[in-house]
Amino acid sequence: MTFTKSSKYPKVKPDPKGADPKGADPKGGVVCGINAVAELIARQPGRVQALYLAEKHSARRLQEIIETARSAGILLKTVPVLTLDRLAAGVRHQGVAAQVTPFVFTPFKELLETVLEDAATPVLVALDGVTDPRNLGAIIRTAAAAGVAGLLLPERRSAAINATVAKTAAGALESLPISRVVNLADTLRRCQERGFWIYGAAARGGENLYQVEWPAAIVLVLGSEDKGLRPLVARHCDHLLTIPLANRSESLNVGIAAAITLFEINRSRLCQ
Repeated sequence: MTFTKSSKYPKVKPDPKGADPKGADPKGGVVCGINAVAELIARQPGRVQALYLAEKHSARRLQEIIETARSAGILLKTVPVLTLDRLAAGVRHQGVAAQVTPFVFTPFKELLETVLEDAATPVLVALDGVTDPRNLGAIIRTAAAAGVAGLLLPERRSAAINATVAKTAAGALESLPISRVVNLADTLRRCQERGFWIYGAAARGGENLYQVEWPAAIVLVLGSEDKGLRPLVARHCDHLLTIPLANRSESLNVGIAAAITLFEINRSRLCQ
């Protein structure tokens, strides 16, 4: 298959059986959406096995993605929209999807050493039982925007890094180091040994978020959408903090709570 300057998209024969596009790695995944795919190709083009484009789509941003992909030597394929819908598996794809190799996690030891070497006031985010992929994607997007140095995800009781996470993160997945850890409580203890203070988010009963005096190195721990932090994880926190709400019967989505807390840390530090 060739792609020439005179052709709008590379031409491929649609699959008459409606099967998934050939060449897809079942052990890999799919990244959908213009922003997510553009950031992936810009930062980690080697992960992209093939780029699938909807027929008869002329969005300017898609043309930019095509040019970047061509420069990186990425295989380009045009497919019917229905085939792209099937590849995206319900995720809004905006006319483009990338078949990728599995997401590469950063080893925890490597992440910790890099953070301590490169950042004077590092913030890490640890998630305890966040199983909704949209919440995970939103937290990744917020964490990257807030300058978080890395994310700690448990191997169990956590949403997987999938197409929904990548789409919701809108490209931030490629810029935020993420470590997958076996035992979150033990990981927090190891962070404490290296000088981090552990702050757990609690729906109620914790220290007022807006009255915290933040230390230099922080791990912010956020719990599950329904149960919050597990008792074992809460016991490994140096402090619990709570976002004061006007209505005590209300609670915040974990993604919103992450955004409020992370940018409050930034605001507080700027004012010191």
